[in-house]
Amino acid sequence: MAFKQASLVLFSINAKGLNIPEKRSTALTDFRKHKASIVFVQETHFRIGSRPRFTDSNFPTGLFSDTPGSKSRGTAILFHKSVPYQEKATLTDENGRYVFTKGQIAGLLFTFANVYVPNKAQHRFLAKTLRTLHTFSEGTLILRGDFNVPLHPSVDTSTGRSSMPSHVLRSISHTLHSSRLVDCWRGLHPTDRDFSFYAHTTASYSRIDYIFLPFFHLHLLLSETIGNITWSDHAPVIATFLCPTFRPTAPNWRLNDAHLADPTLSADSRLVLERYFEENVDPEIPPATVWEAHKCVMRGHFVSVGSAIIKRREAEIQDLLSKIDTTELQHKRTGEAALLSSLTELRRSLADIMNTKHHRDLRRSQAYFHVNGNKCGRLLARQLAKRRTATYIPSIRNKKGDLQHLPQHILQSITDYYKSLYAVPGSPSEAARSQLRLDIDRYLNRFLTRKVTPSAAELLDEPLTDEELRLAIKSTQSGKCPGPDGFPTHYYKHFADILSPHFLRAFNSLSDTRLLPPQSLMANIVLIPKEGKDKEHCASYRPISLLNCDVKLFAKILATRLNAHIPSLIHLDQVGFVPHREARDNTIRALHLIHAAPRVPGGLLLLSTDAEKAFDRAGWDFIFATLRHLGLGPSLCSWIQALYTGPSARVCVNGIFTDSFPICNVTRQGYPLSPLLFVLSLEPFLEAVRQHPDISGVSLGRDPHKVAAYADDLLFFISNPLISLPNILTAFEEYYTLANLKINFTKSSILNISVPSHRVIAMRPTLPFVW
Repeated sequence: MAFKQASLVLFSINAKGLNIPEKRSTALTDFRKHKASIVFVQETHFRIGSRPRFTDSNFPTGLFSDTPGSKSRGTAILFHKSVPYQEKATLTDENGRYVFTKGQIAGLLFTFANVYVPNKAQHRFLAKTLRTLHTFSEGTLILRGDFNVPLHPSVDTSTGRSSMPSHVLRSISHTLHSSRLVDCWRGLHPTDRDFSFYAHTTASYSRIDYIFLPFFHLHLLLSETIGNITWSDHAPVIATFLCPTFRPTAPNWRLNDAHLADPTLSADSRLVLERYFEENVDPEIPPATVWEAHKCVMRGHFVSVGSAIIKRREAEIQDLLSKIDTTELQHKRTGEAALLSSLTELRRSLADIMNTKHHRDLRRSQAYFHVNGNKCGRLLARQLAKRRTATYIPSIRNKKGDLQHLPQHILQSITDYYKSLYAVPGSPSEAARSQLRLDIDRYLNRFLTRKVTPSAAELLDEPLTDEELRLAIKSTQSGKCPGPDGFPTHYYKHFADILSPHFLRAFNSLSDTRLLPPQSLMANIVLIPKEGKDKEHCASYRPISLLNCDVKLFAKILATRLNAHIPSLIHLDQVGFVPHREARDNTIRALHLIHAAPRVPGGLLLLSTDAEKAFDRAGWDFIFATLRHLGLGPSLCSWIQALYTGPSARVCVNGIFTDSFPICNVTRQGYPLSPLLFVLSLEPFLEAVRQHPDISGVSLGRDPHKVAAYADDLLFFISNPLISLPNILTAFEEYYTLANLKINFTKSSILNISVPSHRVIAMRPTLPFVW
C-alpha cells in the first residue's frame, strides 16, 4: 500500500444568490469540475426556514448560516463526500454573515471559517468577528471570505485606487496582522495583479475575495489561483492545501448502463463482442480464460466510449471557458466596452448550456421519482441510507489494541484483521490435515445418514444448460452493485444471445477439475458499521462482499439445482434457508414446549446460542467432505470446489482499497449457494445432538424435541440439564474441532446452573461459540 501526501482543494465564491434551481445546479457542477474538497459560498441569499436544497451526492454535507426575514446575505460551507470531516462544533451568525466549523479530518483538527463582510464599517465587523473566531477556533485555521474591500488598492484594483478611507484599510491590516493571518494569494504572487470582481458602476476590477491562513501554517499552502467570472459576478478563488492524513477516494470502474441504452453504442459493442469471440475461441486456450479475458477487452472498449462521450460534451463548454478567459483577461487590461459586451454574451451562452443540462437531469429525476416514489425499492433504500451513520472510519484499533489514526495504519490494521479472520487457524502439516480428513470422514459416517439418490446425483451432474442460465439471468435483479470487474447483471441480460454460449462453455469446463482465473474469484468488501457497537474495533463492522456477477450467476444455477433436494437432506428441525419452511414453524413448536414445561420432570431449560461470524468461519475441508458424503456427483462437487479454490478479497476503507489477501475459509456472502452449503455442513452436528443418548430433550407427541435451528441460531430444549449440558458442550467441541473452529465458553459457566422444578429458564450464553 503506497501512500502519498494528498491535498485539499478549497473553492470559494460569492454566488450572488442561489434561490434559482438552475443556478444551484450550475454551482454544484462547477464545484465538481474543479475537484473541490471544501466549498465556501457567500451570498447564498437563503432565508431561515425556507432554505432550498443545496447538496447532492458529491457534496452531501453542508453547513449554513441563513438570513432571518429576507433573502440576502447568507454563507455556507460544503464538504465533498471524499473528505472524512467529523464535525465537532459549528457557530453561525444570526444575520447570516459567517459560519465557523471545527472538526477532524483523519485525526487532524481544523477550523474552517467563511465570512461575508458588509460593504460599510468593514474594519469594525472584522475586528469583532475575528475575536469570536479566535475564541472558537482549534487546530489549523483556514479563513475564507468576501471582505468587500481591496486590502492594497494600488495592486488589488485595476485603477490603482479605492474610495475606501485609509483609516479603514489601516485598521483591517492591523487586525489581520495582530491575528497572524496572511493573504495566501498575495503570499504566492507578491507582485502580480489579478482580480475577482468587476463593478459595473465604476467599470473597474478589484480583488476583494480572500483566503487567509496563520503564518505558522503557511507551509501547508501549495497553490492559489483566481478563476474566471462565469455564473456569478465574482470569480472563484481556488487554493490547494497539504493534508498529510487525508486520502482521496480511489476510482473503481463500473459499466454505465446508459451505454447499453444507446442504440448506436450498443450496436458497436455487439460487434466488438462478436469479433472478440470469433478471433479468440481456441481449443488450446482454457474456456474460462477466454471468458475472463473478454471482460478486459469490453472494459477497455467501454472506457474509450465513455471518454469520447465526455470529451464531446465538455468540448463546447471548454471552448466557451477558453474564450471567456481570453476575453476577460483583455477586458481587465483595456476596459473596452466592446469586450464587456462580448464577455456578457459568452457567459450567457455558457449559462444556457448548463441550464439545458440541468433541465434534462431534472426531467429524468422527476420521471424516476414518479415511477418509484411509492415503491419499497432502491430509491427508498438510498433515501434511508442518507440518514444512517457515515461509514467513514476515523480510527481503528490494531491487533495489539493500539488506536490508529493515520490512513496507512488504519488500512494495515483492517487488512491484518480480515487476513486472520479468513485464514485457517495455525499452519497444520500435511500429515495433520490428512488425519483431520480421516476424522471428518468418520464423523460424517456416524451422523450424516441422508443422501441423494444415484439418479438424482446424475441429474445434478448434467452440463449447465441455456435454459438454466436464461432463468438465472431473468430472476437476478438489475441495479445491484457489481464486483471488481465492474460488469453489472444488466450487461449479461443485454448481450445474453452472444454471451450465453461462451458462458456455458467456460463454466461447464470446470467439471474437468479446471480452475477459474484468480481475478474471477476476487471480491470487494465494503464495511457497514453495526448499530450500538464500538467503532474503534474491526469486529464492529459488518463485511459485505461484492462479487463478480458472472460467478454469482454460475452459483445461482448450482443453487437452483441443489435447492430441490435440500428438504430431503435436512431434518425438519432446521428452518433456515430450506425451501417451503418458515421460522414460525420452530417458533410455534417452542411455544408448545414451553406450555408443556410443568409436565417435564426436572423442568425445561431453553438454551439459545448464536454463531458469531458463522459464514466467515466455515471450514472448506468439512464442507467438501459433507458434499461427498451426501452422494453428490463429481461434476457438481468440482463446480462448487472451483468457487472456493484460490479466492481473494480486498477491503474498501474510506474509499481506498487494501491490498488483496487470500481467503481460506468462508461460505462467501453474495453466492446464492452459500446458505445451502452452510445448512448442509451444520446438519451433522444437529444429528449428533439428536442421536446422543445422554442429551435429554422434551417428548411431546411421538418424537423427542431437542433442538430448533434458525440457520446459525440454535435453540436447545433440555431436560435434566446437569447431565445434558456437558454432553452438548462435548458435541460442540467435537464438531468445531473437526471444522478447524473453536468454542468460546467454558463448561463451568453452564454446569453451575440449577433448574427448579416446573420452571422454564431461558438462557443465552454471554460467550457464544465462534465460527
